[in-house]
Amino acid sequence: MSPPKPGDTIGNVKMTNKPIRFVLFDLDNTLLDRATAFGRVFEHWYHTLPAVNRPQDKAEFVSRMARRGHGNEPIPEIYQDMLDEWPGSFPSLATAAKAHFDLMPKAVSLHPKTEAMLKCFRSRGIPVGVVTNGGSETQLGKLRNTGIAALVAACVVSEEFGARKPDPAIFRHALNLIGAKSDSTLFVGDNVEEDIVGANRINMRTAWMSLGRPWNSGLPRPDYILDAAWEVEGIVLQNPVT
Repeated sequence: MSPPKPGDTIGNVKMTNKPIRFVLFDLDNTLLDRATAFGRVFEHWYHTLPAVNRPQDKAEFVSRMARRGHGNEPIPEIYQDMLDEWPGSFPSLATAAKAHFDLMPKAVSLHPKTEAMLKCFRSRGIPVGVVTNGGSETQLGKLRNTGIAALVAACVVSEEFGARKPDPAIFRHALNLIGAKSDSTLFVGDNVEEDIVGANRINMRTAWMSLGRPWNSGLPRPDYILDAAWEVEGIVLQNPVT
């Protein structure tokens, strides 16, 4: 399949001919499929935690909990619901949350097409970075275990940096690390407020990972609406870096 050209569409958004020379990605539900990782985590719990009070239908339980990985619910809220449904599965909410964060770096995986895209950008000299909210140990573990850390020029984690998206400071820090200007950088993410609104505030181009959702926020639309992270390759290569 040839790269998209100006006038083509990705999702519901028309391509433009303005060059994109740098790319910043969100991590969860953008470069990584968080829902799939949730499914692996909760399947692991189903087989390893005490069976007393355990939900009878494993497939339904795992599927339902995996779907919560699509959103941005606080992990303690998800596990409080699990403890209400499955009393005794963990000795406490704090224990459950810690166990989740410890296991997640081992549960995530990088899609081969996303990996190929990142390797393509690296081979073409297109600087790429990652900007993610979350705890340093968990997020850096995901970046290392999936190989993303070795494929990008910079990784910025909110806990380590000291500010969270949509704070302009974390975006500017990432831009500085990869030597980028905001108006020639594409930011790709799934969260409307944190990723799209935040990046737009400092004049970055934006691409929204739809995850099957319609754009109905009432806010200005992103430049691109995507179904998969690897579609970014076609967007960037419409105007190769010279």
